[in-house]
Amino acid sequence: MIPRIWRTQVDPARIAEYETFANTKSLSMFKQQRGFLGVVFMHTPKGVTLSIWEDRAAVEALATSETYQATVRDILVSGLLKGEQTTGVFEMFGGAALSTFLEFLNHE
Repeated sequence: MIPRIWRTQVDPARIAEYETFANTKSLSMFKQQRGFLGVVFMHTPKGVTLSIWEDRAAVEALATSETYQATVRDILVSGLLKGEQTTGVFEMFGGAALSTFLEFLNHE
């Protein structure tokens, strides 16, 4: 499994709109992707999306997916985001619980 983490800053006045976008447009888009295993949308000091993929090929295919590119365009023009976005892709090798992983995200 390959975790992919996307971090961004969300306009604080538009958090509810961001949540709606994530739970409708983003979730629908992710479900259409080959190799998609799951996603979690989180509020830390920044907005964080953790998606889990079967393998690196699935993560690489996401970047060229028409539905992914359309979703990215939609959120960028929406004005919901502030500042820059970062993405990281990692190799999983073990662990204990999702809560441990979430704690790691909050301390980065």
